[in-house]
Amino acid sequence: MALEAGKKCLCIPDGKGGYTAYEISAPKAGEKCILLPDGKGGYIAVGTGVPSVGDKVPVVPDGRGGYVTWKVTWKAGPVVFQIISWGNDSRGQVRYTPGGYYYTAISGGAWHSLALKIDGSIVSWGGNDYQQVRDTPAGNDFAAISGGGHHSLALKIDGSIVSWGNDWYNQVSDTPAGNDFAAISGGGWHSLALKTDGSIVSWGYNGYNQVSNTPAGNDFAAISGGLWHSLALKIDGTIVSWGRDNYNQVSNTPAGNDFTAVAAGGWHSLALKTDGSIVSWGWDSYGQVTDTPEGNDFAAIASGYWHSLALKTDGSIISWGRDNYNQVSNTPAGNDFTAVATGAWYHSLALKR
Repeated sequence: MALEAGKKCLCIPDGKGGYTAYEISAPKAGEKCILLPDGKGGYIAVGTGVPSVGDKVPVVPDGRGGYVTWKVTWKAGPVVFQIISWGNDSRGQVRYTPGGYYYTAISGGAWHSLALKIDGSIVSWGGNDYQQVRDTPAGNDFAAISGGGHHSLALKIDGSIVSWGNDWYNQVSDTPAGNDFAAISGGGWHSLALKTDGSIVSWGYNGYNQVSNTPAGNDFAAISGGLWHSLALKIDGTIVSWGRDNYNQVSNTPAGNDFTAVAAGGWHSLALKTDGSIVSWGWDSYGQVTDTPEGNDFAAIASGYWHSLALKTDGSIISWGRDNYNQVSNTPAGNDFTAVATGAWYHSLALKR
């Protein structure tokens, strides 16, 4: 039904780069709630009720590659988390991890990390060789972040992109203008962005055609930049890879249309399937492929250059691959984690409730 002017509503991604607005009404006492992204890096709690026949209801990703329908009944405040870091600490990327329970998103670069705060501002720490910490932009209008090799990106609430740090290959100065971007990802020396029309833009180092071979089309749903290659997930659940292929990280990209997330590493890649299982391919010298955990209870994935992480549906974390800085063996225990991220050179991060 049509919304009244000025009425509060819930905006749900429509799967095509836009949003659909749904009316919010008061909940019943004791009603169960689900958490949904609020579009600003946080979450809102929405009451769940059984829809009546003929009710208009949003279709929401269930975190397992499928969708659930909910009757929208309530809106509450955002949920925030603390940051846990482990692994390589040579530049302070672990010991300088900020404290507090103010964070909604995390990302790792080569020797630095960044986090998005509940107020929409960004915090960076760790290696500052190329001002990737010092030049972190001010303001509280940011919605997403991504660490590249020695550079970083942020997506603003208005859909524009800001980049800073190393600019050897114009990965900062060639950042595209406009306010029609929906997602960002930093690679080793290149970057890519997903536009609201479902197309992809890449810029920066092109030594392995990771820019010039960016696929055309407007049917993409997610992106991930690796060291010298990139991945994109299409709306139909298939994966496209391009860039360097020295360990078949492009040519061995799995077929099928049952994928829900992708993560590009150094010379290997991961994908999460609709059944909650993980597929890995590419370089395997440290077990990045052969030690990929089995099971169908995974909710998220992340890949560093030589190691990988997965978040399970019970909130626990599994790591595998190279362990030279204990980035695998020091993986924190517990089942109260909500997100995972990797730094390129041997450190990892997680958000904890």
